[in-house]
Order: sequence, then C-alpha cells, then structure tokens
Amino acid sequence: MKRILRRLTAALLTLCVGIMLSGCSGKYDEDDYIGKTSQEIIEQFGEFDYAPETPDGNGIYKNCRCGYTIKEAEPGFLGRSDEVLLFISFDESGVAQTARKVTARVGKTFPCP
Repeated sequence: MKRILRRLTAALLTLCVGIMLSGCSGKYDEDDYIGKTSQEIIEQFGEFDYAPETPDGNGIYKNCRCGYTIKEAEPGFLGRSDEVLLFISFDESGVAQTARKVTARVGKTFPCP
C-alpha cells in the first residue's frame, strides 16, 4: 500500500511541476521586444491587439504604445478575472524602449506603463 501511495504521490508531483513549468514559457517575454521595431515585432508575434494610431508609410509605429492581450478576462463564480496585457513603448525612431505586463480590471482604463 505504501508503495502505491509513493508512486501516486510521485506521479502527482511530476504532473504539477510540469503544469507549472509550461506556464512559465510563452511568447510574451518582455526582453524579446526591446530594441526591435514594431515591424520586426509584428513579423515575429503577429498584429497588435491595441494600437492607438496607424503606422507610418514604412509600417512602423513611432512615439506610441502598442500591446498584446496575454490573458483575456473570464467570467467566474465571484465576478470576472483580470485581463493581462503587454504594452510596448516605441520611441521617435520606432524602436521598442520598454515592454511591460499590466493587469487591468474589465471596464477600467488601461494603466500607463
């Protein structure tokens, strides 16, 4: 009986660690964006979910902040979960200077990074 319990515990622990580690990876690592133009970011990660203006003639966003939705808000038993966003700030030459994950409540304005 102890042997079965030990094996079950080991299997459960392995499963939990695997689930936790799989949540650590993803395409939204802030350091992957710094120093790239918006065009390079779009080619690698897809169109932005949030863009305040249209890009210039070369397809580059300048002096603005664009973003991706990392986790959409979901309804739950006690209300809705928060939405998680990644905002990327571009300078006057169109190069990403900062990238920051932001948690936003549904129905609220997005906080400035």
